[in-house]
Order: sequence, then structure tokens, then C-alpha cells
Amino acid sequence: LIMSNNELRTQIAHYLEELDDSFLKAVHSMLKTYVKEQEETIIGYDIDGKPITASEARKQYAKDLKKVKKGKFSTIDNVRKKSKKWLKPTK
Repeated sequence: LIMSNNELRTQIAHYLEELDDSFLKAVHSMLKTYVKEQEETIIGYDIDGKPITASEARKQYAKDLKKVKKGKFSTIDNVRKKSKKWLKPTK
């Protein structure tokens, strides 16, 4: 049977009234996480397939900018020198 959204909300409200406190807290935590994820804009994914949100990216960019301002970065020339070593066969 397919239930309407109103019927689903009514049934969920009834179920919530019957829950014990510990399970109610678990449901609350799941809903809070879900709502937060829905509010966040996903701008990409990491190498493991985990979504990267805009707010996470902004935080990472701010950290990276601080490093650059402190002089903690590699120039393109340094990267080129290092990459030449990667291509040399080892004996």
C-alpha cells in the first residue's frame, strides 16, 4: 500500500510517541544528521567517494591559505625537480 505524506507523518508521530527515551534520542540524532546533510551543498567527492560539502571545502581552503601565508608551499620548480626523481628507475 502506498501512503500519502500526511498519512506517513501521522503514523511516524504515533510511532514516536511509543518510543523509549534511548531510541528516541537515536532517531533524533539520525534526523538531525539527515537534515544537516540536506542543507549542505555537495560540491564533490573525496577519493573514497565521501561527499565534500561547500562548508568543509571552505574550512580546508582557509587552512591552506594560512599555510601559504606562512610560506609553507611548493613552487612549480620544486615540484618539477621532485617529479624527475619519481621517474628515475631504481636499482
